Amino acid sequence: MFICASETPKLTPEQQEIINVHKSMWEAVGKRDLDAWSPYVEEDCIFSSDDGEITTKAELIQHLRYMPRDYDRSENHRDFIVRVYGNTAVLNFRSTAHEQFTDTDIITEMRQTETFIKRRGSWKLIAQQWGAQPVNFRKPAVGDPTRF
Repeated sequence: MFICASETPKLTPEQQEIINVHKSMWEAVGKRDLDAWSPYVEEDCIFSSDDGEITTKAELIQHLRYMPRDYDRSENHRDFIVRVYGNTAVLNFRSTAHEQFTDTDIITEMRQTETFIKRRGSWKLIAQQWGAQPVNFRKPAVGDPTRF
């Protein structure tokens, strides 16, 4: 499931168009609809993960195809910053991901950047980079302060 918090007010129509493309891409991924996702992404797109690994579009598609249909994950994208430079656009945003494994909700805070280029009248993703934010969601352990 994909959730998108309200956008920053006073966006130009072109900035809003970038956010709309972003939403459409992520909604397609959330539904595992790779046929709907693929046209938004250039074949030579660079995906760079929070551990520094580079992934290709083909590798990402292969990974998404093998994810279980009932994999429970949601993301809340917000705090959008959009810059448009002619036929190139950069979108930066925060996201909170929730992944459910058995009875555990794994929460990850991330900052992501997506770079788009306008080709033949359509915005296409050419690079995506994400990194985890240093937010700790662990519950504190109870201990005797006199023992520290």
